[in-house]
Amino acid sequence: MKIWTHLSPERIFLDAALADKNAVLQFIALTLGKSGAVKNPDAVYSAIKKREDMMSTGIGGGIGIPHALTPEVNDIEILLMRLETPIPFEALDKKPVDIVFALVVHENETTLHLRTLAGIAGLCKKQDFLKTVRTADSVQAVLEEIKQIEEGGKVH
Repeated sequence: MKIWTHLSPERIFLDAALADKNAVLQFIALTLGKSGAVKNPDAVYSAIKKREDMMSTGIGGGIGIPHALTPEVNDIEILLMRLETPIPFEALDKKPVDIVFALVVHENETTLHLRTLAGIAGLCKKQDFLKTVRTADSVQAVLEEIKQIEEGGKVH
């Protein structure tokens, strides 16, 4: 699963000023709602929140991957955020999160959901990717880094 093919510049936010995990989850749902990608932002928020309440999607290393399956979307919807200030996320390593990769997929697409999560997790294992997200001055630089990694141009 190539993440860069499903991540538009309008879905990358550098230095998002969000105070806590709930604000992040609301931002995800509202952003998808404003773009017309989801039919009901409140239902998307509820789905993401329900998944997050089961177990935090903070995977460690400052990364959170809130995600949900919902009938409210027709396609893969991905957002990437670099938070202005790291926030508590109940991550596995107990450290605050500064990078959030959000994913929402139609409820009937469980295989696609898992493949996309695996693609995101693979990116998050790449130190070059994390460094770029944490230091980039432009959305385009982040997108280009993802594309280079996924197309085999970078292996670190």
